[in-house]
Amino acid sequence: MKFTAIDFETANASMLSACSIGIVEFEDGIPVRETYTLIRPPEEFGKFNWYNVRIHGIKANMVKDAPTFDEVWKQIHDSIDGQLIVCHNAAFDTVVLCRLLEYYGIAMPTFQYICTVKISQLLWPEMENHKLDTVCHDLHIVLNHHEALSDARACGLIFAEALKTRHCLHTSDLMEALKMRAGQVSPRGRQSCSTSEEVRRKFISDQKKQASRRKYFARRRSAADIKEKGETPS
Repeated sequence: MKFTAIDFETANASMLSACSIGIVEFEDGIPVRETYTLIRPPEEFGKFNWYNVRIHGIKANMVKDAPTFDEVWKQIHDSIDGQLIVCHNAAFDTVVLCRLLEYYGIAMPTFQYICTVKISQLLWPEMENHKLDTVCHDLHIVLNHHEALSDARACGLIFAEALKTRHCLHTSDLMEALKMRAGQVSPRGRQSCSTSEEVRRKFISDQKKQASRRKYFARRRSAADIKEKGETPS
């Protein structure tokens, strides 16, 4: 079974400020190919925030000669398009990827993705928390935290451990066992990676919103009818 683990680091709070990416391709739970590169963010989004620098150690002068993301994409396209992508906090990394592709006018690839934060929460609820460094510590996975390649490799090893723990040979088996839905990115849009409980809560929330809208428009129609008849509502 093949999958690709990815991790972005950013210069600031903007999703377009990616300053490094780590990509690790796995086969049968073993890393077989690794790619790491610094990225030069777009000038208007590339101001380095002191807090981000303190976390990952990448400074503005380190990326001044680095390739921009559209150049990087030519190297990493085959590692992502059509693959199963694994991220620790996929809501961040997949959105960074999609925003960058949109910014540079690059055709959106198609891939499924899995969030190892959600998997860890379901598989190992006894952990103190499910941050990457905590999960790696408890699973005895070596990690140089906030170094994109190390983070990507660790994320992939967490996913491999999850498959092994549940005796699953395929992603679909693990998703079924954990009652999860893999996320999806395609030219048609992005669908989140969700647990059955998250799907249930969203369904209930959507039902409440629809009921609220129906009541609102019913009140408006009623008020319009009263006004048209020249009556004053009691």
